[in-house]
Amino acid sequence: MNMYILSAAQFDQIIKALDDARFALDTCQHVELDITDPKQTIALPATNKVSKAPKSQSKTRKSSRKGRRGVAVLTEPKVLEIKRQLAAGGKSVAAIARDFGVHITTINCIKWGKTWKNVTLQQPAPVVVAD
Repeated sequence: MNMYILSAAQFDQIIKALDDARFALDTCQHVELDITDPKQTIALPATNKVSKAPKSQSKTRKSSRKGRRGVAVLTEPKVLEIKRQLAAGGKSVAAIARDFGVHITTINCIKWGKTWKNVTLQQPAPVVVAD
């Protein structure tokens, strides 16, 4: 099976051709469609408009970190501060996430030890009193 990488314009042309072919089949019109000719058009009656299917979310959704991929939002000092705030217990996970500009799941993963395992809070050494 051959795989091709298409540009957005090529993808839109294919979708339009498929929509036109679907319309022709639905209205029982005979249409010969040559998919190797990208400039081919199918004449449609002026009264019937073809409505395009809505674009999927993956095509329309923009990444909030576009251009910043590979750059961590959190650093070790920030994670240490998050762990301190979690240990203190005064703030909710949602409030901490909002303060640091990350998702709640990110804070929970830190809290449960799934991520940033290498950053640990230093527990104060117990003070031994000699008599």
